[in-house]
Amino acid sequence: MLTVDTDISTARAVAARAAPSLAIIEMPGRQGVGFVVSSQGQLVTNLHVVAGAEEIHVLLADDQLLQVEQVLALDEKRDLAVLQLPVHGVEALQLDGHAHPGEGDALFILLPAGGGMLGLMETRVQAVQVLDESLTFLELEAGLPEDASGSPVMDASGALVGVATCAFADGRPITIVIPSRYVEALLEQQATLPLSTLALARPLASRQRQVPTHPLSLLEGCATDSVEEIALAIMQAIQLGAPAYNQGDPESCYRLYERTAERLIQERPDCPGAQAALREGLQRCARLDGADACAWALRDTFDGLLHVIDRWLQAQAAFARMSAPRSYLQ
Repeated sequence: MLTVDTDISTARAVAARAAPSLAIIEMPGRQGVGFVVSSQGQLVTNLHVVAGAEEIHVLLADDQLLQVEQVLALDEKRDLAVLQLPVHGVEALQLDGHAHPGEGDALFILLPAGGGMLGLMETRVQAVQVLDESLTFLELEAGLPEDASGSPVMDASGALVGVATCAFADGRPITIVIPSRYVEALLEQQATLPLSTLALARPLASRQRQVPTHPLSLLEGCATDSVEEIALAIMQAIQLGAPAYNQGDPESCYRLYERTAERLIQERPDCPGAQAALREGLQRCARLDGADACAWALRDTFDGLLHVIDRWLQAQAAFARMSAPRSYLQ
């Protein structure tokens, strides 16, 4: 199930390291995935995988079938759960809370492929998303099957970087990774809880992004240089604003985004469609309360423009190739 281009020996090494820890979580009427993180039988998965379950059995890689009776920790904010298996000495993956993949980095997701087989999905980090000061996650390029939520995610060195999660944004499925550092913190806070705790647990809904989808006609009449300058200004604002937000300063983030939008509106009359999109973002902010909500409203505006700019530039390049004059031998 390889989807990118890492050397096959790397993929095999990653799979060999992670395979013994993978576990199938079986519940009445549904199934999920988790992985063992300690020889003492601590199993990590997504909370939404096991939420509401009244009975859980876990099938380990060595074909042991175990019944889960204890919950060690839950994190509704980050959609994580730690279960206690009634066994010791099992193969485990070591968490690496210091692994911080960035955009474009290759990652591997180990997941069941049916018929007792395992699949290794290779993909890349599409974006590092800051939900708020308490949660930063990775958005991946590849689509994850819903029943594969809870699978381990490794980098090319085989380090466990987080938990794969099938989530939804703007009505579409996306694949995200909850970083290992949140799992490590959860393991430190564990307590012994009965399985009935899951009957009351529900993962909190994630922030609903409202990224607009623009037609290519939004940029009609714009020069390529102008479009690229708009994209550069937006990306520079995000590079400065996102870290400020992540450090707990949404006000500075919002004001930076606001100044960038206002400046582009003033300086880019040659791109009226982009101006209109930016004005709409500012008008949305005027209807919201608080710097946090306004920062995200303008981030949605910026992301919507970046998406259409990327598609527009690709279309322009394709058109240029089609229109290139042919050369003939005389």
